[in-house]
Amino acid sequence: MVPTLILAILALELMILVHELGHLIVAKRVGIAVHAFAIGFGPKLFAFTAGETTYSLNLLPVGGYVNMAGEDNEASSPDVPPERRFRAKSVLARIAVVCAGPAMNFLLAIVLLAAIAVLYGVPSQVSTRIDKVVPGDPAAQAGLRSGDVILAIDGRTMTDGNEVIRLIHTSNGRTLSFLIQRGPARFLVHVPTKYDPRQHVWLTGFLPAVSRTHPDPIRALGWGVLTTGRDVVAYMTALGALARSGQLLGQLGGPVTAVNVLGQAAHAGGETFLYFTAFFSIIIGLFNLFPLPALDGGRAAFLLVEGLWRRPLDPRREGYIHLVGLALLLCLILALTVRDVMHPVHLTLP
Repeated sequence: MVPTLILAILALELMILVHELGHLIVAKRVGIAVHAFAIGFGPKLFAFTAGETTYSLNLLPVGGYVNMAGEDNEASSPDVPPERRFRAKSVLARIAVVCAGPAMNFLLAIVLLAAIAVLYGVPSQVSTRIDKVVPGDPAAQAGLRSGDVILAIDGRTMTDGNEVIRLIHTSNGRTLSFLIQRGPARFLVHVPTKYDPRQHVWLTGFLPAVSRTHPDPIRALGWGVLTTGRDVVAYMTALGALARSGQLLGQLGGPVTAVNVLGQAAHAGGETFLYFTAFFSIIIGLFNLFPLPALDGGRAAFLLVEGLWRRPLDPRREGYIHLVGLALLLCLILALTVRDVMHPVHLTLP
Protein backbone atom coordinates (compact mmCIF):
# COMPACT_ATOMS: atom_id res chain seq x y z
CA MET A 1 0.00 0.00 0.00
CA VAL A 2 2.73 2.49 0.96
CA PRO A 3 4.76 2.07 -2.27
CA THR A 4 1.67 2.62 -4.46
CA LEU A 5 0.72 5.67 -2.38
CA ILE A 6 4.21 7.08 -2.86
CA LEU A 7 4.00 6.44 -6.60
CA ALA A 8 0.61 8.20 -6.72
CA ILE A 9 1.94 11.29 -4.91
CA LEU A 10 5.04 11.37 -7.13
CA ALA A 11 2.84 11.15 -10.24
CA LEU A 12 0.72 14.07 -9.03
CA GLU A 13 3.82 16.09 -8.21
CA LEU A 14 5.22 15.31 -11.67
CA MET A 15 2.10 16.77 -13.31
CA ILE A 16 2.40 19.93 -11.20
CA LEU A 17 6.15 20.14 -11.86
CA VAL A 18 5.88 19.99 -15.66
CA HIS A 19 3.00 22.48 -15.59
CA GLU A 20 4.96 25.08 -13.66
CA LEU A 21 8.11 24.34 -15.67
CA GLY A 22 6.17 25.33 -18.77
CA HIS A 23 5.46 28.76 -17.30
CA LEU A 24 9.06 29.11 -16.06
CA ILE A 25 10.77 28.12 -19.30
CA VAL A 26 8.69 30.36 -21.54
CA ALA A 27 8.83 33.29 -19.09
CA LYS A 28 12.62 33.17 -19.03
CA ARG A 29 12.69 32.62 -22.79
CA VAL A 30 10.83 35.89 -23.45
CA GLY A 31 12.96 37.77 -20.92
CA ILE A 32 10.68 38.03 -17.87
CA ALA A 33 12.35 38.11 -14.47
CA VAL A 34 11.14 35.20 -12.31
CA HIS A 35 11.39 35.62 -8.53
CA ALA A 36 10.08 32.23 -7.38
CA PHE A 37 9.26 28.77 -8.69
CA ALA A 38 7.34 26.63 -6.20
CA ILE A 39 5.70 23.23 -6.10
CA GLY A 40 2.94 23.17 -3.51
CA PHE A 41 1.73 25.86 -1.11
CA GLY A 42 2.37 26.67 2.53
CA PRO A 43 5.63 26.37 4.50
CA LYS A 44 8.80 25.53 2.57
CA LEU A 45 10.19 22.02 2.97
CA PHE A 46 13.20 22.66 0.77
CA ALA A 47 14.45 25.72 -1.13
CA PHE A 48 17.49 27.04 -2.99
CA THR A 49 18.28 30.10 -5.08
CA ALA A 50 19.86 30.02 -8.52
CA GLY A 51 20.42 33.35 -10.20
CA GLU A 52 17.38 35.58 -9.66
CA THR A 53 14.95 32.70 -8.94
CA THR A 54 14.23 30.87 -5.68
CA TYR A 55 13.10 27.27 -6.21
CA SER A 56 11.10 25.61 -3.42
CA LEU A 57 9.15 22.50 -2.51
CA ASN A 58 6.29 23.38 -0.16
CA LEU A 59 4.25 21.41 2.34
CA LEU A 60 0.82 21.20 0.63
CA PRO A 61 1.13 19.34 -2.72
CA VAL A 62 -2.04 20.77 -4.28
CA GLY A 63 -0.56 23.03 -6.92
CA GLY A 64 2.31 25.38 -7.57
CA TYR A 65 3.19 28.82 -8.84
CA VAL A 66 5.71 30.91 -10.74
CA ASN A 67 6.14 34.42 -9.35
CA MET A 68 7.05 36.74 -12.23
CA ALA A 69 8.08 40.38 -11.89
CA GLY A 70 5.14 42.75 -12.34
CA GLU A 71 2.60 40.01 -13.05
CA ASP A 72 -0.27 41.46 -11.00
CA ASN A 73 1.13 44.86 -10.05
CA GLU A 74 3.24 47.11 -12.23
CA ALA A 75 4.65 48.83 -9.14
CA SER A 76 6.00 45.55 -7.75
CA SER A 77 9.63 44.48 -8.20
CA PRO A 78 11.09 48.04 -8.26
CA ASP A 79 14.62 46.62 -8.66
CA VAL A 80 13.70 44.85 -11.91
CA PRO A 81 14.16 46.83 -15.15
CA PRO A 82 10.78 47.75 -16.66
CA GLU A 83 11.47 45.80 -19.84
CA ARG A 84 11.86 42.56 -17.81
CA ARG A 85 8.43 42.79 -16.17
CA PHE A 86 5.52 40.59 -17.23
CA ARG A 87 3.30 43.46 -18.38
CA ALA A 88 6.05 44.99 -20.50
CA LYS A 89 5.90 42.04 -22.89
CA SER A 90 3.60 41.77 -25.88
CA VAL A 91 0.15 40.24 -25.51
CA LEU A 92 1.22 37.21 -27.58
CA ALA A 93 4.32 36.68 -25.43
CA ARG A 94 2.23 36.80 -22.24
CA ILE A 95 -0.39 34.43 -23.68
CA ALA A 96 2.46 32.04 -24.54
CA VAL A 97 3.66 32.20 -20.92
CA VAL A 98 0.25 31.51 -19.34
CA CYS A 99 -0.67 28.75 -21.82
CA ALA A 100 2.70 27.00 -21.56
CA GLY A 101 1.67 25.21 -18.35
CA PRO A 102 -1.34 23.37 -19.83
CA ALA A 103 0.68 22.71 -22.98
CA MET A 104 3.30 20.92 -20.88
CA ASN A 105 0.58 18.77 -19.30
CA PHE A 106 -0.53 17.70 -22.76
CA LEU A 107 3.10 17.03 -23.71
CA LEU A 108 3.54 14.87 -20.59
CA ALA A 109 0.46 12.84 -21.60
CA ILE A 110 1.93 12.36 -25.10
CA VAL A 111 5.24 11.12 -23.67
CA LEU A 112 3.52 8.75 -21.21
CA LEU A 113 1.29 7.30 -23.93
CA ALA A 114 4.29 6.88 -26.20
CA ALA A 115 6.04 5.00 -23.37
CA ILE A 116 3.02 2.71 -23.08
CA ALA A 117 3.15 2.04 -26.82
CA VAL A 118 6.84 1.12 -26.69
CA LEU A 119 6.76 -0.89 -23.46
CA TYR A 120 3.37 -2.61 -23.68
CA GLY A 121 2.28 -2.22 -27.29
CA VAL A 122 -0.68 -0.57 -28.97
CA PRO A 123 -4.01 -2.45 -29.13
CA SER A 124 -4.58 -3.29 -32.77
CA GLN A 125 -7.42 -5.83 -32.85
CA VAL A 126 -9.99 -7.13 -30.37
CA SER A 127 -10.42 -10.90 -30.59
CA THR A 128 -13.30 -13.16 -29.58
CA ARG A 129 -11.12 -14.93 -26.99
CA ILE A 130 -11.77 -14.11 -23.33
CA ASP A 131 -8.70 -12.73 -21.58
CA LYS A 132 -9.98 -12.04 -18.05
CA VAL A 133 -13.20 -12.76 -16.18
CA VAL A 134 -14.25 -10.44 -13.35
CA PRO A 135 -14.97 -12.50 -10.20
CA GLY A 136 -18.59 -12.30 -9.07
CA ASP A 137 -19.89 -10.81 -12.34
CA PRO A 138 -22.41 -12.61 -14.61
CA ALA A 139 -19.73 -14.11 -16.89
CA ALA A 140 -17.93 -15.73 -13.94
CA GLN A 141 -21.20 -16.96 -12.43
CA ALA A 142 -22.15 -18.52 -15.76
CA GLY A 143 -18.87 -20.46 -15.79
CA LEU A 144 -16.86 -18.59 -18.43
CA ARG A 145 -13.08 -18.81 -18.08
CA SER A 146 -9.99 -17.08 -19.35
CA GLY A 147 -9.04 -18.63 -22.69
CA ASP A 148 -12.61 -19.43 -23.78
CA VAL A 149 -13.41 -18.44 -27.37
CA ILE A 150 -16.83 -17.00 -28.23
CA LEU A 151 -17.96 -18.61 -31.49
CA ALA A 152 -21.51 -17.21 -31.60
CA ILE A 153 -24.02 -15.14 -29.60
CA ASP A 154 -27.71 -15.99 -29.90
CA GLY A 155 -26.91 -18.08 -32.97
CA ARG A 156 -25.01 -15.26 -34.70
CA THR A 157 -21.42 -16.17 -35.66
CA MET A 158 -18.78 -13.97 -34.04
CA THR A 159 -15.46 -13.33 -35.83
CA ASP A 160 -14.69 -9.86 -34.44
CA GLY A 161 -14.32 -8.95 -30.78
CA ASN A 162 -15.71 -5.48 -31.39
CA GLU A 163 -18.96 -7.06 -32.59
CA VAL A 164 -19.10 -9.12 -29.38
CA ILE A 165 -18.70 -5.95 -27.31
CA ARG A 166 -21.35 -4.09 -29.30
CA LEU A 167 -23.92 -6.87 -28.91
CA ILE A 168 -23.34 -7.06 -25.16
CA HIS A 169 -23.46 -3.28 -24.68
CA THR A 170 -26.79 -3.04 -26.52
CA SER A 171 -28.38 -6.18 -25.06
CA ASN A 172 -30.90 -4.18 -22.98
CA GLY A 173 -30.68 -6.63 -20.09
CA ARG A 174 -31.33 -9.82 -22.05
CA THR A 175 -29.67 -13.09 -21.10
CA LEU A 176 -27.38 -13.97 -23.99
CA SER A 177 -26.65 -17.46 -25.34
CA PHE A 178 -22.90 -17.89 -25.93
CA LEU A 179 -21.51 -20.74 -28.05
CA ILE A 180 -18.12 -21.36 -26.43
CA GLN A 181 -15.01 -23.22 -27.64
CA ARG A 182 -12.92 -24.54 -24.73
CA GLY A 183 -10.14 -26.77 -25.99
CA PRO A 184 -11.78 -29.42 -28.20
CA ALA A 185 -15.21 -28.95 -26.57
CA ARG A 186 -18.05 -26.74 -27.75
CA PHE A 187 -21.04 -25.89 -25.56
CA LEU A 188 -23.72 -23.27 -24.91
CA VAL A 189 -23.60 -20.92 -21.90
CA HIS A 190 -26.43 -18.58 -20.94
CA VAL A 191 -24.97 -15.31 -19.62
CA PRO A 192 -27.09 -12.57 -17.98
CA THR A 193 -26.14 -8.93 -18.47
CA LYS A 194 -26.02 -6.10 -15.94
CA TYR A 195 -26.30 -2.35 -16.43
CA ASP A 196 -23.30 -0.09 -15.74
CA PRO A 197 -24.67 3.39 -14.91
CA ARG A 198 -21.26 5.03 -15.29
CA GLN A 199 -20.76 3.89 -18.88
CA HIS A 200 -24.49 3.65 -19.69
CA VAL A 201 -24.05 0.19 -21.26
CA TRP A 202 -24.83 -3.44 -20.43
CA LEU A 203 -21.94 -5.70 -19.36
CA THR A 204 -21.27 -9.36 -18.61
CA GLY A 205 -17.97 -8.96 -16.77
CA PHE A 206 -15.14 -10.17 -18.97
CA LEU A 207 -12.30 -8.58 -20.94
CA PRO A 208 -11.58 -9.77 -24.49
CA ALA A 209 -8.03 -10.54 -25.54
CA VAL A 210 -6.43 -7.78 -27.59
CA SER A 211 -3.69 -8.15 -30.19
CA ARG A 212 -0.89 -5.60 -29.82
CA THR A 213 1.75 -4.06 -32.05
CA HIS A 214 5.00 -2.52 -30.78
CA PRO A 215 5.84 0.62 -32.76
CA ASP A 216 9.26 2.27 -32.89
CA PRO A 217 9.71 5.41 -30.71
CA ILE A 218 8.84 7.83 -33.54
CA ARG A 219 5.60 6.03 -34.40
CA ALA A 220 4.88 5.70 -30.68
CA LEU A 221 5.11 9.49 -30.29
CA GLY A 222 2.73 9.89 -33.23
CA TRP A 223 0.30 7.51 -31.56
CA GLY A 224 0.67 9.49 -28.33
CA VAL A 225 -0.19 12.73 -30.15
CA LEU A 226 -3.25 11.21 -31.85
CA THR A 227 -4.46 9.54 -28.66
CA THR A 228 -4.01 12.72 -26.60
CA GLY A 229 -5.91 14.76 -29.19
CA ARG A 230 -8.70 12.19 -29.26
CA ASP A 231 -8.88 12.11 -25.47
CA VAL A 232 -8.97 15.92 -25.22
CA VAL A 233 -12.00 15.98 -27.53
CA ALA A 234 -13.66 13.12 -25.62
CA TYR A 235 -13.08 14.71 -22.21
CA MET A 236 -14.30 18.13 -23.40
CA THR A 237 -17.45 16.51 -24.77
CA ALA A 238 -18.01 14.66 -21.48
CA LEU A 239 -17.40 17.81 -19.41
CA GLY A 240 -19.82 19.75 -21.59
CA ALA A 241 -22.49 17.08 -21.12
CA LEU A 242 -21.98 17.11 -17.34
CA ALA A 243 -22.15 20.91 -17.25
CA ARG A 244 -25.40 20.97 -19.25
CA SER A 245 -26.94 18.33 -16.99
CA GLY A 246 -25.89 20.19 -13.82
CA GLN A 247 -23.81 17.23 -12.62
CA LEU A 248 -20.32 18.71 -13.13
CA LEU A 249 -19.65 19.71 -9.52
CA GLY A 250 -20.93 16.35 -8.31
CA GLN A 251 -18.45 14.52 -10.54
CA LEU A 252 -15.40 16.63 -9.68
CA GLY A 253 -12.67 15.14 -7.53
CA GLY A 254 -9.93 16.78 -5.51
CA PRO A 255 -6.30 15.88 -4.75
CA VAL A 256 -7.33 13.04 -2.43
CA THR A 257 -9.33 11.37 -5.22
CA ALA A 258 -6.44 11.84 -7.65
CA VAL A 259 -3.97 10.21 -5.26
CA ASN A 260 -6.47 7.45 -4.39
CA VAL A 261 -7.17 6.60 -8.02
CA LEU A 262 -3.49 6.77 -9.01
CA GLY A 263 -2.62 4.50 -6.08
CA GLN A 264 -5.19 1.92 -7.18
CA ALA A 265 -3.92 2.20 -10.76
CA ALA A 266 -0.33 1.64 -9.58
CA HIS A 267 -1.48 -1.47 -7.73
CA ALA A 268 -3.09 -2.74 -10.97
CA GLY A 269 0.18 -2.55 -12.92
CA GLY A 270 2.55 -0.31 -14.83
CA GLU A 271 0.42 0.10 -17.95
CA THR A 272 -2.69 1.09 -15.99
CA PHE A 273 -0.66 3.49 -13.84
CA LEU A 274 0.83 5.23 -16.88
CA TYR A 275 -2.60 5.49 -18.53
CA PHE A 276 -4.17 7.11 -15.48
CA THR A 277 -1.22 9.46 -15.04
CA ALA A 278 -1.66 10.56 -18.66
CA PHE A 279 -5.41 10.91 -18.06
CA PHE A 280 -4.97 13.17 -15.04
CA SER A 281 -2.31 15.22 -16.83
CA ILE A 282 -4.77 15.93 -19.64
CA ILE A 283 -7.49 16.81 -17.12
CA ILE A 284 -5.15 19.24 -15.32
CA GLY A 285 -4.24 20.85 -18.63
CA LEU A 286 -7.90 21.23 -19.65
CA PHE A 287 -9.00 22.48 -16.23
CA ASN A 288 -6.34 25.20 -16.24
CA LEU A 289 -7.53 26.40 -19.65
CA PHE A 290 -11.03 27.16 -18.33
CA PRO A 291 -11.58 30.95 -18.65
CA LEU A 292 -11.97 31.46 -14.91
CA PRO A 293 -10.10 33.95 -12.68
CA ALA A 294 -6.82 32.67 -11.20
CA LEU A 295 -6.60 29.88 -13.79
CA ASP A 296 -4.35 30.11 -16.84
CA GLY A 297 -7.41 30.28 -19.07
CA GLY A 298 -8.72 33.25 -17.09
CA ARG A 299 -5.44 35.11 -17.47
CA ALA A 300 -5.40 34.32 -21.19
CA ALA A 301 -8.97 35.67 -21.48
CA PHE A 302 -7.92 38.99 -19.90
CA LEU A 303 -4.99 39.18 -22.32
CA LEU A 304 -7.26 38.55 -25.30
CA VAL A 305 -9.51 41.39 -24.15
CA GLU A 306 -6.46 43.62 -23.80
CA GLY A 307 -5.37 42.70 -27.31
CA LEU A 308 -8.79 43.47 -28.76
CA TRP A 309 -9.10 46.79 -26.92
CA ARG A 310 -5.47 47.64 -27.79
CA ARG A 311 -4.90 49.12 -24.36
CA PRO A 312 -3.78 47.58 -21.06
CA LEU A 313 -6.31 46.70 -18.38
CA ASP A 314 -6.07 48.07 -14.85
CA PRO A 315 -3.56 45.67 -13.25
CA ARG A 316 -4.89 46.30 -9.73
CA ARG A 317 -8.46 45.40 -10.66
CA GLU A 318 -7.33 42.37 -12.60
CA GLY A 319 -5.14 41.34 -9.66
CA TYR A 320 -8.10 41.60 -7.25
CA ILE A 321 -10.26 39.49 -9.56
CA HIS A 322 -7.61 36.77 -9.75
CA LEU A 323 -7.12 36.94 -5.96
CA VAL A 324 -10.84 36.36 -5.40
CA GLY A 325 -10.75 33.56 -7.98
CA LEU A 326 -7.82 31.94 -6.18
CA ALA A 327 -9.65 32.13 -2.84
CA LEU A 328 -12.74 30.51 -4.36
CA LEU A 329 -10.57 27.85 -6.03
CA LEU A 330 -8.89 26.99 -2.72
CA CYS A 331 -12.31 26.77 -1.06
CA LEU A 332 -13.45 24.40 -3.81
CA ILE A 333 -10.33 22.25 -3.36
CA LEU A 334 -10.95 22.15 0.41
CA ALA A 335 -14.60 21.15 -0.08
CA LEU A 336 -13.65 18.46 -2.59
CA THR A 337 -10.96 17.16 -0.24
CA VAL A 338 -13.46 16.80 2.61
CA ARG A 339 -15.90 15.00 0.32
CA ASP A 340 -13.13 12.76 -1.05
CA VAL A 341 -12.11 11.71 2.45
CA MET A 342 -15.70 10.96 3.46
CA HIS A 343 -16.59 9.18 0.19
CA PRO A 344 -13.45 7.65 -1.33
CA VAL A 345 -13.52 6.45 -4.93
CA HIS A 346 -12.89 2.77 -5.68
CA LEU A 347 -11.95 1.72 -9.17
CA THR A 348 -13.05 -1.51 -10.77
CA LEU A 349 -9.77 -2.79 -12.20
CA PRO A 350 -9.83 -6.47 -13.19
